Amino acid sequence: MTLLLGLGIIGSRSADQLVAAGHPLKTWNRTPKDRPDSVHDPASATAGADVIISYLRDEIAVREVFSNIKGQLGAGKTFINHSTVNPDTTIWLARQCREIGCGFLDAPFTGSRDAAAGGNLVYYVAGDRDLLEKHRPLLEITSRELLYLGLPPAATVVKVTTNLATASAVQALTEALEISRRHGVDPRTWHEAAKLNGCYAPVMGMKIPAMLENDFTPHFSTENMAKDTQYAIQLADSAGITADLNHLTWARLFEAEMRDASEDFSATVRQHQSTDLDLEEDDEISCSRIRVVGPDAERYLNGQVSNDIRLTEDGRIIHACLLDAKGKLQFYVQIHRENDDFIVQGPLELAEELLARLDKYLIADDVQLNDESMDDTAYLTIPNETRRILDGIPKWPNELFPGILPPEAGIEDRAISYTKGCYTGQEVISRMKRAGKTNRHLVKLSLNKPLIPTQSKLIIDGKVAGVITSVASHVGEGEVALGYRQRKFEEQTEFEVASPASGEIIARALVR
Repeated sequence: MTLLLGLGIIGSRSADQLVAAGHPLKTWNRTPKDRPDSVHDPASATAGADVIISYLRDEIAVREVFSNIKGQLGAGKTFINHSTVNPDTTIWLARQCREIGCGFLDAPFTGSRDAAAGGNLVYYVAGDRDLLEKHRPLLEITSRELLYLGLPPAATVVKVTTNLATASAVQALTEALEISRRHGVDPRTWHEAAKLNGCYAPVMGMKIPAMLENDFTPHFSTENMAKDTQYAIQLADSAGITADLNHLTWARLFEAEMRDASEDFSATVRQHQSTDLDLEEDDEISCSRIRVVGPDAERYLNGQVSNDIRLTEDGRIIHACLLDAKGKLQFYVQIHRENDDFIVQGPLELAEELLARLDKYLIADDVQLNDESMDDTAYLTIPNETRRILDGIPKWPNELFPGILPPEAGIEDRAISYTKGCYTGQEVISRMKRAGKTNRHLVKLSLNKPLIPTQSKLIIDGKVAGVITSVASHVGEGEVALGYRQRKFEEQTEFEVASPASGEIIARALVR
């Protein structure tokens, strides 16, 4: 008879496989399970068992239960540890069994919930090879392969380090998907591309479909993967290995464990979800910085930008547009004073072009332009990305880009003065205000699916009604976005969302 200890995700399914194979079995779990093969006292059950197999959670549980049943172990019995524990515990088990004449196999598994349900686990095995062969028929009931690795704790070391590689791969995967979707690449398309790339691993095929549905039903729980990664850190430390990636992976798993320890470890993708606390923090980004100096600086700038430069007199930072003659956006900037000088700041990558645009109309004015974009002071404070999207604030280059008309982006109140006088493009902007109509306008959206990319199309009855420009995730609000809705669909508040690559409908969007 075999006694199985631990009826978690894997242990319960392995027990089912043994029962289905007609193998005589008793089971025990710290929290009693409603099974006909369950026992209440593992020590008594050990007395009648030839083999004791452990699927207990961690080294604490393994040491406690082993110590409880040790008096019933001895010659003719074998203890097989399938639990993932630290190497010290594996060595302790081997020594304890050797002292009492009990056989011992270090045999952690790889494989998740579905593999266990199908009897397709893989066991890494360390110990006496003859003992392995003796129990091979039993082990093969719940596995598809047995890999012999030598003496303990070799199997434990392999299990811990392969789990580390898996956890790190999924961490990299979540970051790759989030970066891609915010730059307009559909994660579904990214998955197809990865299949043709050397980076592709089976874990991607297992995790991506669930991530796309926000499904974190545990195949391998966050708390167990966090535990195993901590074991890997201990292994690295004991060997004098600098393993920075281990620590980063564990930190992300620990964050996920604090949210919900029972979720699948792929829930580390939730690290990209902002909380209300996150919304309170602003971001700082490097930017272009042009200092405008000279007695004519105020008059000159007022003739170039859409807002009233005099508003900076009280220390305010103002927003403004530089437009072409047709009223279309060329640059979106922030302006403030430093003593008698004006500081014009915008996107860092446009520093050279911004300087050239300001210099283009500088003819007879007593003004000097100094490019300070590489200085330590060249940075902008901007809202947290999720807060920006929740508040409907456009940014360059997502919602603000060359060719857009400022009223389409809804920035009249913060970036345009209708009373200060002439500037390049002013006549067009004034006509648009009188007409009160734009061809498109910025809207705030809620999405019903995660990992929806920017540049996804908003669809009504098969027709393109707009486009998504920014995306983010919030713990309370869910998936949120900004996008442009075309004027002829301005009465519509619900849309299908089509992938920018395939055109496939991948979600629904609702105007907030």
